[in-house]
Amino acid sequence: MSVRRIAVCVAVVLLTIAGCASSPDDESRRRAIEADILEILSLSLGEDGKPLRCLSDARYTGFRAIDEKHLLFTGPGDKRWVNVLRQRCYDLRHGSVLRVRSFSFARICDTDRFAVDDWFQWPWYSRWPWHWGTWSTGMTCTMGQFYPVTEGQVAEIEAVIRSR
Repeated sequence: MSVRRIAVCVAVVLLTIAGCASSPDDESRRRAIEADILEILSLSLGEDGKPLRCLSDARYTGFRAIDEKHLLFTGPGDKRWVNVLRQRCYDLRHGSVLRVRSFSFARICDTDRFAVDDWFQWPWYSRWPWHWGTWSTGMTCTMGQFYPVTEGQVAEIEAVIRSR
């Protein structure tokens, strides 16, 4: 490659990164919202004062995205848990299936990786012959810890997020 071509490539990469960066105001607002959400979540911790590291597959029946960093898991008996992801996961709003790569059997845990897909976009539905080994078509994200919450806390969290 010529020096000029390398310089152009570097310039394009730097401009792309600069375009993806958020302003300091946006970042401080995001941090304030996350601090408010963590304060709400800390109100429901048990006697030991710690969130759950894992959630058994039998305990939850569904999930939905609250925003790009928080997942709400629901279970029988009106049980709810909020998972605070390790980083933002922008694909959360675009799918209805969590495809989890878990290191433990029959449960999802902190540091497990997952992708969010639509049921009929799974690789074995979308290609012939079926490619069972293909894992994901979307962004890969990482689970965080599970906080037990009430319906009221979920409403408070959603109100904080809407107040952006």
